[in-house]
Amino acid sequence: MSSSKNLSVRQRWLLLGAIALILIGAGYWWYTQLEWEEKEVDLGYSKEAIQNDFLAAEIFLRKHGIQATTVKNLSLLDKHSWRNIQLGAQDTIVIVNGYKTLSEDRYDSLYEWVEGGGTLITSTQNPFVGTHTSEEDVLLSDFNIELAPEEKDEDDRDALERLADDLEEAVDGKSKPDDEEDSDDETTDSNDNRDETKESSANKTNSDSADKVEKTTDTTKSKNKKNKKKAEEEKPENYYRCSMAEPPVEITFAGEEKPLAFDFSNSRQFIYYDYAEPDEEQDSDTPEDETSSEQDENPATETPEEDGSFRESLEAAVASGESSDNENYQYRGKHENLLYFDIGDGSITITSDNHIWANHRIDCHDHAYGLWRLVNPEGRVWFLVNQDAPSLATIIWRNASYGVLAALLALVLWLWAKSLRFGPVLVIEQTGRRSLAEHIYASAMLLWRKQEHPQLLGLLRKEILDRLDDQHPNLAQATQDERALFLQELAGINAADIQKALYSIALRHPQDFAAAIAHLQTIRKQLHGSKL
Repeated sequence: MSSSKNLSVRQRWLLLGAIALILIGAGYWWYTQLEWEEKEVDLGYSKEAIQNDFLAAEIFLRKHGIQATTVKNLSLLDKHSWRNIQLGAQDTIVIVNGYKTLSEDRYDSLYEWVEGGGTLITSTQNPFVGTHTSEEDVLLSDFNIELAPEEKDEDDRDALERLADDLEEAVDGKSKPDDEEDSDDETTDSNDNRDETKESSANKTNSDSADKVEKTTDTTKSKNKKNKKKAEEEKPENYYRCSMAEPPVEITFAGEEKPLAFDFSNSRQFIYYDYAEPDEEQDSDTPEDETSSEQDENPATETPEEDGSFRESLEAAVASGESSDNENYQYRGKHENLLYFDIGDGSITITSDNHIWANHRIDCHDHAYGLWRLVNPEGRVWFLVNQDAPSLATIIWRNASYGVLAALLALVLWLWAKSLRFGPVLVIEQTGRRSLAEHIYASAMLLWRKQEHPQLLGLLRKEILDRLDDQHPNLAQATQDERALFLQELAGINAADIQKALYSIALRHPQDFAAAIAHLQTIRKQLHGSKL
């Protein structure tokens, strides 16, 4: 018995050991065959980046030793300070959405600050204002700049009509090859009927060539699919964010070997009217090939340099009295995305879109490097984000003025219909059935108003005296005083009140009449009780 027990224990240990060895071997094999892969998961912008659209630009400038601050209003332009931080003479102001936000006083103080060494970077964008207002931007008009008109789509068809036309074109494109194949089959059939001997030999060669063509087409299709997949896989992360499909705008900067690339595809160009001589206009009438080559050498977006504003230069020219020379000068409009002006010791840069330095676009092309070239590294950079949007009432009136007028007219008509024109409206109250006491009270009041109330007293007095004579015959020959004394003992009422209630005629006051009725009712009840 002991040997059999020992064998069973040994078998159990061997089984457990074998299971442990199998598990260890499987774990080792899994660990050696396991391939570790590292993947980057985009968790989106941080809370700070969501609240500050120019946080990436601030971090970029701080890494290069330039202090940067974002302010979500334009109070710095009025006070020249923000949270006890003064606006320095060498600072840089980047106004975002600043189109049509500068008043005359604000622009004059800002212009003086620029002449003293400040740097201003503004744009022709403002989604809160747009081009619908008749106001003019003081800064742009001073530099003779205006927004280019919006490009209208020549195709006036609706989206559904366009989709239907595209589907028809696609169907026609598929049906045309089928028709061509049918025509080819018909021609081959006619040729077969003409010469059967040539057909047998030609069929062999045609079948071989057709097989080769099918193989080549299949290989080209497969190659094209593979190339498309590779192209989609090889697209960078910022391909759509930076509009890589469109060519960037190249702008020449002084001291740079190559022009810097910027993505202004999300904005419209502005028109800069240059005061040019007639010779320059004749040069602009050259063929397109020559103009394109000249633009490559000296791009139209190259930054012009001026000692003052365009308006001041014109005023100085007119004041000099050179009228004959001025007649030879004419305006010439240029479509630009970025212009640079030297103003005194400072500078003003005008762009068509300052959002190229936002968090989601600053890493595109040469945006970050272009910002570093435009700012003054000796001062602080201020990003002033305009958030002064029009009120809701202004937006509603701008977009639905006729609807607002119709609603106001309807309100006036409703108030007129509900108003009181000839006094209050008579309302007839619906009351229930009246009680018997109300009828009695109404009849009594009628008798009182007609001075017929003694009739009520007479009936009650007669009833009491008759009952008194029936119950007490010995009082039939009694006087009024004797009867009053008897009733006083019976009812507990003063004899004078009893005599007044039974025999008095001068009851002119309502209180006296009510008191007499009450006394008579009491006496009647007592006489009725004594009879029982």
